[in-house]
Amino acid sequence: MQVRMVSAGIYEELALVCLFFLLGVFLAACYDVLRIFRGLIPHGKLLVNLEDLFYWIYVAVVIFLMLYEKNDGQLRGYVFGGLLVGMVSYGCTFSRICVPPVIRFLRRVLGILLKPARKCLNRLKLEGKKGTAYCEKVWTCQKKRLKKIWKLVKIGICKL
Repeated sequence: MQVRMVSAGIYEELALVCLFFLLGVFLAACYDVLRIFRGLIPHGKLLVNLEDLFYWIYVAVVIFLMLYEKNDGQLRGYVFGGLLVGMVSYGCTFSRICVPPVIRFLRRVLGILLKPARKCLNRLKLEGKKGTAYCEKVWTCQKKRLKKIWKLVKIGICKL
């Protein structure tokens, strides 16, 4: 019974497909970061189009550099297939599960952090000089809260 050995070139090509699969996952995750940013800060059509243009330029440069470095610039269909499968598999699994909760969580955190600033701005609009005094009170109160939290963090770190 003869055992056939697979050539080393086949393993190199398989490693290349796996590398481009992971690159596809990475590029899809980068686009998710862009989507999260868009979910936090509203954008107009022009800005969205410009962001997409810069993203796809980035993708093209990264793919070109990877092909040039890993495959001597040779275009192979299976390499692009691995890239596409990586992007689609990430988009159908982690992207749908992770992005909406992350956006909701970050909106809540930013809402909590920016609440004093919103109060001050609203007060300034309504009351003028009285609003400035109110804002100073709000900021000193926030500083005290942050100092208390920081002390608790320092105590927790020191006990470790």
